Amino acid sequence: MPPLCIVPAARVRSDTGKPAAGTPPVAVRKISGFTLLELMVVIVIIAILAGFVTVNLSIKNTPKTIREEALRIGLLMELASDQAVYSRSQFGIRFHPESYEFYFLSVNDKGERVWEILADDRLAFRESSEQLVFQVDISGSPIVLETLEEERAGLGENEQLKPHVMFLSNGEFMPDFEVTVADTDERYRHRVYSGEEYPVEVEQIE
Repeated sequence: MPPLCIVPAARVRSDTGKPAAGTPPVAVRKISGFTLLELMVVIVIIAILAGFVTVNLSIKNTPKTIREEALRIGLLMELASDQAVYSRSQFGIRFHPESYEFYFLSVNDKGERVWEILADDRLAFRESSEQLVFQVDISGSPIVLETLEEERAGLGENEQLKPHVMFLSNGEFMPDFEVTVADTDERYRHRVYSGEEYPVEVEQIE
């Protein structure tokens, strides 16, 4: 409540212009409000706070991020399968705890068939706003995943990394697979798996 200003009785005059005798003090209310500058400052602060909330929601929408990544993996698998059919070669995908890469089967200078990492931006793993965790089951058995660097360090002289899932030139996927995409707390999960109706299917894990 705005402060009250007490005006002495001597300053209150009668109709004759003279102070009215015995007139009690009168309470006069000061009218105050926001200045234009203060209003503008408040509006700017509200706009900034609203912007922070919007950005935070868009960055931390974990369920949407997990779902979109699972759908993307499914689409990339189908794209790799199409390339295998059109080029009459073999493609594949290998997973790590937090990433993956696509492979293709080539022939080296010695005439040996070797798996090489595919340098194709369309099939490259992309970092997201949410840290992802992958789990892989092949033919019903869980696979222990390691980083690419760890796997390369553990290779023998004549060993090579091979894809977990292969896309053959005849359009087939092998072997049966199930890839789980989750956040680090595993609160939100989707799985990408060998389907009966379609080669790749994606669904949410409750």
